[in-house]
Amino acid sequence: MLALHGPREILAAEAQLPRSDGLGASGRSKGNPRNPSSDFGRNCSLRSNMLYFTQRAPGASAMKPRRAVTFGKSAAQFLAGCVRQTVTAKPHMQPDGGLLEAVKQWQQVFEHNPVMYFMVDPAGTVINVNTFGAEQLGYTAAELIGRSVLDVFFEEDRDFVRACVALCLETVDQSHTWEIRKIRKDGSVLWVRENAKTMLRANGGPIVLVACENITERKEAENALRQSEAYLAQAQELSHTGSFGWKAATREITWSKETYRIFECDEGSKPRIPVMLERIHPEDRLAVQRTTGQAAREGKDYDHEYRLVMPDGSIKHVRAVARATRDSAGHVEFVGSVSDITAAKEAERRLRESEQRFRDYAETASDWFWETGPDHRVTLISEHSDTTTAPAGVIGLTRWDIAPDADLEPEKWRQHRAALDAHVPFRDLVYRIKDRNGQPVYVRTSGKPFFDAEGTFLGYRGVCTDITAAIRADQAEEALRKAQAELAHVTRVTTLGELTTSIAHEINQPLAAVIANADACLSWLQRSPPDFKAARRSVEWIIEDGTRASDVIRRVRALAKGSDVEMVPLDANVVVREAVALVQREMANHAVSVRMELSSALPKIFGDRIQLQQVLINLIMNGIEAMEGIDDRPRELAIRSAADGDEAVLLSVADCGVGISEQAIDRLFTPFFTTKSSGMGMGLSICRSIIEAHGGRLSAAPNQEHGATFQVTLPRHLQETS
Repeated sequence: MLALHGPREILAAEAQLPRSDGLGASGRSKGNPRNPSSDFGRNCSLRSNMLYFTQRAPGASAMKPRRAVTFGKSAAQFLAGCVRQTVTAKPHMQPDGGLLEAVKQWQQVFEHNPVMYFMVDPAGTVINVNTFGAEQLGYTAAELIGRSVLDVFFEEDRDFVRACVALCLETVDQSHTWEIRKIRKDGSVLWVRENAKTMLRANGGPIVLVACENITERKEAENALRQSEAYLAQAQELSHTGSFGWKAATREITWSKETYRIFECDEGSKPRIPVMLERIHPEDRLAVQRTTGQAAREGKDYDHEYRLVMPDGSIKHVRAVARATRDSAGHVEFVGSVSDITAAKEAERRLRESEQRFRDYAETASDWFWETGPDHRVTLISEHSDTTTAPAGVIGLTRWDIAPDADLEPEKWRQHRAALDAHVPFRDLVYRIKDRNGQPVYVRTSGKPFFDAEGTFLGYRGVCTDITAAIRADQAEEALRKAQAELAHVTRVTTLGELTTSIAHEINQPLAAVIANADACLSWLQRSPPDFKAARRSVEWIIEDGTRASDVIRRVRALAKGSDVEMVPLDANVVVREAVALVQREMANHAVSVRMELSSALPKIFGDRIQLQQVLINLIMNGIEAMEGIDDRPRELAIRSAADGDEAVLLSVADCGVGISEQAIDRLFTPFFTTKSSGMGMGLSICRSIIEAHGGRLSAAPNQEHGATFQVTLPRHLQETS
């Protein structure tokens, strides 16, 4: 019996055997050259997945029938059968031509069969490898023989390879199959399905025979499919959309992973209709059954939404869309998707609530909302069931068509139309319209342009506010201001009437001096020689007295004139002195002395000179009248000015008269309240209105001993504080 060697060793032995069939060592016939693989093609065949090899009986002629030998179903079994047949020659017998032919045929099978063959010893060293297998890995057979078989595997797979070889060595003559990666010489990957089996040598030593089938394309397809499935699973998870299949005839259901997640069911469980119906909200269950039942009967697609009740009691909204198909037997099947639309439903709910909230605001507010098209004509106006302010019958009209005062203010409307044509926002346009009852009302409107996704101008949206009450209040306030001004003017004229004697004295005194100085001037000029120096001095006195008289007349005219308010920066001390000058004679007639304590470092105030003089004159005259019946003490009037910190100026008028009772102080500035028998009770009320219009404050308080003090607080001029 021959010792077991590799194919190359067998071929080496073959070269020394007699060539009874005319074949040379080259494997070709000398008389009729032919390819030995053609003999393999005739001698080896695959029948019903069984490998057969035909062999001539020893001593049989080439024309005699041969016997068929079964080697097995797998490539490894075939390889093992070839080896076994090759090495079963009887001892001490010379191989005949049939054996040599078998060796050659086995060698051709080993080298050129499109299967990778390895022979590996227990240590993992490659004893032999066929040419086809070496070329698949990018090597020659010589480069692999003698190396560890682990060199053609990835580092992370080598422990698995060792375990597989160990299993084969433990189970002699048993085939084992596995799939694994191999690494080509260029570093690329080759997936193979290995079929391995351990056989014993003639000396009893084991050898592992491995046949490898290239399954790279299948693996790549499987990997691509797995990747595609992974992408699909991720896409379903991201979109919260699962897939399902439903065979209506058998009621069989299949779910994707995401569908299990949506229904919150165990992936290991089988989807069943009763379980699904139990998960569906009771109020939606019947509708779902009707929809799916009708679709199954009619073989039609369906699309519906319903709610699920989760195990924790929460509600989930889903949408199921299915397409109907038929199988080969004509039974209806559905393939569809189920989407978790809870977030969308919640967003819709919040949107509806928001819309309702703003609708409530709009319907309960006194304002109304409007919308115009690109031609600026009204296309929408909000309804107000509880107000008649919003105009009616304005759809299709422009704003200038609605406003009856458009022709009265052409410049305002020209600017408004220019802003609309420029597609810019506008604010606080005030105009007059008629309400639903035909009554004139004033409105203030603001608007903003809106555009579509492409930037095309679509019109304006805005709001209108009824400001009739505010306009009429402003008008009433203006009328009140005019009435107060007229009343203040009347009061001033009345005061001037009361001061006629003092004013006449103030004018007559400088006029008398003018006459006296004129006579003196003539006397100085009639001297011989004329005294021009003395005459000049008399003329200068005439000019001074004339100016003094002119100032008195000017102040009186200013008080008597009903001029508009003129707010200017003022020196408070100058205002005080001018007021005192006008009542100087009145104080003298009533034996009242005046003591002025005016601060020299006062900030400027901002006000109307005439109105402030009117207030001071009124307070001085009240003080004179309060001391009219006083005989036991001097009649003295104290007028003071001082700075109140950095923000205001204080003016006070104090008398030593009869004083003010506690009951009278609270009503002192009330219109028509007076303590005088002949008074109207308007003087102090008008004074307070004037001071408050200047941003100040007028107050009164009794003195500790005698009389009362009136105090005016006026803010300093803003430029003084900047």
